[in-house]
Amino acid sequence: MHDGLLVLVWAVIFAGGLAVCLWLAGRGLPRTSVRDLLHVGAGVWPLGWGMWHSPWPPVAVALTGCALLVAVPVLAPRLESARALERAVSGDGEAWSGLVLYAFSAAAWTAVGLLGGSPFPAAAGLLALALGDGLGGLVGRRWGRLHYRVPWAKTKSVTGSVVVFVCAAFATDLAGGLFGVPLDGGRVLLAGLVAAVAEALAPRATDNVLVPLAVWLVTGGLERAGAP
Repeated sequence: MHDGLLVLVWAVIFAGGLAVCLWLAGRGLPRTSVRDLLHVGAGVWPLGWGMWHSPWPPVAVALTGCALLVAVPVLAPRLESARALERAVSGDGEAWSGLVLYAFSAAAWTAVGLLGGSPFPAAAGLLALALGDGLGGLVGRRWGRLHYRVPWAKTKSVTGSVVVFVCAAFATDLAGGLFGVPLDGGRVLLAGLVAAVAEALAPRATDNVLVPLAVWLVTGGLERAGAP
């Protein structure tokens, strides 16, 4: 598929995801659940990296998406659609800045992954953020019973942290298979562990930056060391 057509396809996917969030919020789904669904759904982005012929169009798409999210609070006082989107995914203890940091991570790791060497570490970091952090928050709020908190971070549940660990490990293995990087079980579990620790210790909203950074550091080091 030509890169120009891919830009159009991903623009439609991006706009469609935001439209679904607005639709769900309008039907009473809690903001936290809408945000978690958007969080997880964004994981499709690195899965499509191999489709591009040049790295520059996907980098531009990711940067544009980040810029649009930065602009939403600025446009909200004058544009109803921007106000509706901001209300749909922020509030109830979640700030819009967290979503902006998520978009920043997506743009930054897209550039690192596609303009650098192997895309695997960057893809692993973003998939761990989408699946691990996204599903961990969703499950932890719904079924978490035993909670803990470090002084500078939000309250977490043990159940949610376990889900982050399992899903981030799965995400790392998925990225390895997608980009042809063989990983043994120990290495996959280590990536899941650092994601869970980073998510638990991160100050409010910064998990959207620290989780992919932690996974990128671990998987990048493992890849340079070579697979067994």
